[in-house]
Amino acid sequence: MKRLLVIAPWIVALVATASLLTYAQGPRFTPVTDEALRSPNAADWPAWRRDRAGTGYSPLDQINRGNVRRLRLAWASTLEPGSLEPEPLVYNGVMYLPHPGDVVQALDARTGAPIWEYRRERPKDARGGGLGVSRNLALYQDKVFVGTSDAHLVALDARTGRPVWDVAVADSRQGISYTAGPIAGDGRVFASLTCGGNGPARCFLAAHDAATGKELWRRETVAGPTDSPEVNATWKGLAYERRIKASMWMTGSYDPDLKMVYWTTGSAFPYTELAKGTPGSSNLYTQSILALKAETGEIAWYKQMVPRDNFDLDHADNPILADVMIRGTRRQVVYTMGKPSVLWAFDRRTGEHLLHRLVVPSQNIYKQIDEKTGAITMNEEIIPKAVGTFQLVCPGMRGGKIFQSKAFNPRTDAVYSAVSLACSNFEILPLDKSASGFNWDRMEPMPGSNGNVGRLVAVRASTGEILWTYDQRVAIGSVLTTGGGLVFAGDFHRYFRAFDAENGKVLWEIPLNGPVEGYPISYAVDGRQYVAVSAGGGSVGQRHLSQLYADLKTPTGSNVLMVFALGEE
Repeated sequence: MKRLLVIAPWIVALVATASLLTYAQGPRFTPVTDEALRSPNAADWPAWRRDRAGTGYSPLDQINRGNVRRLRLAWASTLEPGSLEPEPLVYNGVMYLPHPGDVVQALDARTGAPIWEYRRERPKDARGGGLGVSRNLALYQDKVFVGTSDAHLVALDARTGRPVWDVAVADSRQGISYTAGPIAGDGRVFASLTCGGNGPARCFLAAHDAATGKELWRRETVAGPTDSPEVNATWKGLAYERRIKASMWMTGSYDPDLKMVYWTTGSAFPYTELAKGTPGSSNLYTQSILALKAETGEIAWYKQMVPRDNFDLDHADNPILADVMIRGTRRQVVYTMGKPSVLWAFDRRTGEHLLHRLVVPSQNIYKQIDEKTGAITMNEEIIPKAVGTFQLVCPGMRGGKIFQSKAFNPRTDAVYSAVSLACSNFEILPLDKSASGFNWDRMEPMPGSNGNVGRLVAVRASTGEILWTYDQRVAIGSVLTTGGGLVFAGDFHRYFRAFDAENGKVLWEIPLNGPVEGYPISYAVDGRQYVAVSAGGGSVGQRHLSQLYADLKTPTGSNVLMVFALGEE
């Protein structure tokens, strides 16, 4: 059941300008073309991480190193309650904002004044694992595309918010939901699902016709009947029906020239080999990056970053596509990182390993990664041998990098990412005591962290050299970088900061109302640049990490989008 609220023009006129009334009526809306997504207007943020390449980079430079200290709150808007990790989109002065609980709003991006609102009632029997988290939307042609917590993909009219089509993609009663939103291009909408461990569900990425919602293809994240015997053998005889979960927690990226989409995958359930009964198994295509042909869903190539995972070491990521000079040759690169906190660079056409770099002070997941080939040798010593034992794993179940997005700045040739310097002490349990196969509640500071949990790191994109790190006690969230030489990131306590992109120096900071877990963006309207981020309600992961700095009391409960712009001296 769906309810739609369209705000009457006479109400809009009381709270907004005449131009907003024009937006509410819709005649000035310009459809979002493939070219507009390929080369976005500098003022817009029209796609996930702005450009479908996942870069998290805005070329705007009105706000820069020299004046960022003058940032002031321009406007704010209350969000629905719940776990809060949204990224707004902005196009032609209108902000499209996902809320927790399947609510979408269109707002005037200058003032926050409402234009329209869409609300969806979650079915009472829905069991999706996402708990109403909605990270992002897609804007394409004349529609806003949203994935819902009951596993529907919905197209809304971008002018009015009225549903154009609504497709049931999966059965949410099997623990399936959308937590990551879609991306779009070449007449298709690409969207991936999150699967809980409370049902017989396998996750998948699907392509849909943008005009009708018709499913064009789907690719599951576990090997199945259409895969080769060699790939199926990586499950060590585990029946296809028992190969479950392998969520795609975050939205991927799209290369319109190569006609390829790049998506990362998570872990199979239950997590340990002991629980699955598959000793020595690599379980393709879990813990991998998949390069898929956009027209068919066929796997062009893949790389598995944790080929023998026993500890839920998801590779949830925004793969970044960039053309970078590496060893004297311009390469088409895809950068990816997961909980183990190794930044990987692959040739996005062929999957060739180009470079990698560990960005945390210590790890015990890998015994070795070959510098030239990227070949992985896992650390066999940490593989669970019996129930009732304990194993310290670094980075642990909360990463490293988990849902945080990284960013690439072409002006500084750097990839910026937040990682958490935390280890997990896993208790290996029988399935009658834990459906996952272990208890992951206990965490410890990472060796070499000096008691810090939060790290922001800058890595030279062309060489893998670590340029700088900024460490602090509290875990850090997602990253935005700009043409003004800045990096913005908030933390899980409540501070939002601007850093110098060249050296990591803090140039500006402000305490907000709660944990800063939304994805920051930057955009411009009428020649004025804004920076927007959400904060407030917190999440399970944020609360779990906070046990490592329990003396810092973090306020939670009120979700707010905050938008900043330059003020007077």
